[in-house]
Amino acid sequence: NLFLDQNGGPNHVNNVCDAAILVDTNTKEVYVHPQYYAMGHFSKYAIPGSRTITTMKWHTPTYSGKDRPYGTCSAEDGLEAVAVLRPDNQVAVIVLNCADNAIDFKLQDGDDALHANIPGHSIQTYLFDRNEAVKRQAFV
Repeated sequence: NLFLDQNGGPNHVNNVCDAAILVDTNTKEVYVHPQYYAMGHFSKYAIPGSRTITTMKWHTPTYSGKDRPYGTCSAEDGLEAVAVLRPDNQVAVIVLNCADNAIDFKLQDGDDALHANIPGHSIQTYLFDRNEAVKRQAFV
């Protein structure tokens, strides 16, 4: 759901849901939640026709405790990342840091790598041409 009212509805089974945008039908106020902007970020880079590709993370925490409320994200989750191969043969790597502090990391594709830093409470995307990376590897 993109829009719901202040009660998390309407929906067909009358359960409370969350949405990126809530509208108070009494006051006509609109509340835009952070996931609205995250959805926009993902849809800008993981374009239609993109396919997820293997993404591996090392040396970062992974939450393994009790169930938490929906949408919980903290330093206990470490660095989160997903990579997609787009139809234009570019790779988009979307990185999420829910911690208060910045995290240094290395992004690597084959023999190519870069050192990067992501501020606390942020999302970053790295976009590179897969063909160019293959060409560079071929001439190394």
